[in-house]
Amino acid sequence: MMKLTIIGNGYTAKYLAKDALKNNYEVSIITRNISSPEKNIHYLNFFDSNNVEKKLTNENVVSTVPFNEEGWDPVLKKYRKSISLNKNIIIYYSATSVYGSGIVDEGSEPSPIHQRGLTRLKCENEWVKTNSQTSIFRISGIYGPNRHPMIKYLNGDNEIIVKKDYISNRIHVEDLSLITLQYLNKNCKEKILNISDQKKVSSYDAIKFVTNKLNLVKPKLIKYDPTKVSEMLKSFYEVNRTVKSNIINKKISYNFKYPNYKLALLGLTKSLLDSV
Repeated sequence: MMKLTIIGNGYTAKYLAKDALKNNYEVSIITRNISSPEKNIHYLNFFDSNNVEKKLTNENVVSTVPFNEEGWDPVLKKYRKSISLNKNIIIYYSATSVYGSGIVDEGSEPSPIHQRGLTRLKCENEWVKTNSQTSIFRISGIYGPNRHPMIKYLNGDNEIIVKKDYISNRIHVEDLSLITLQYLNKNCKEKILNISDQKKVSSYDAIKFVTNKLNLVKPKLIKYDPTKVSEMLKSFYEVNRTVKSNIINKKISYNFKYPNYKLALLGLTKSLLDSV
């Protein structure tokens, strides 16, 4: 039985753990807060140094933990030595914010513009410096159940910010999870992997599609104004990139469960409406 240790217990980690169990993995989660534990998952407190060190030295590892407010990786700060000794597959979940504008793939040089991307790139380099066989997963915007724009929309906010020629890059949380497991199952050794659904769809077009299909109030288009949005939103809208992956298509041969964002968002919205 393959063993997988996941660092962090947030949105993506919970999906990955669930899918790993379905694929007959022995799953452990390292977290600061062991709340609402799931059946058949072994939980370790982040500060349980002796047991955590054993896991991080001897098992396949996926870190879903972002950098902290000071801009450094808390996992490496505490467990760098253990990770450096690991001979198994190590995956660090990073973000496509390390890229600049344009069409990018795994061969593209990082050129972050905003601090968020600069810090991500610094953390990537620290992981590779700690263990040279670390695989970096550069992940586009993650969406899925309980995390998508139609939640806010159905709560009465139908304003959609639009910037000319801007396209978002996305990945459904289930596709992220299944790509990770397929990568582990095939014992891949890639240094960089871009995780994105490969489809160019604007948020406005996707939401308009859903509202047309479900006869909902039409979206209200708001022209992007950099003086009226947060620094976080600026970091998204002021870099227009199209994320491609040669590894997913050619080496992993993964078939996306949710290749079409419009249809995925329609399904998520229907599920939300049915649950009310």
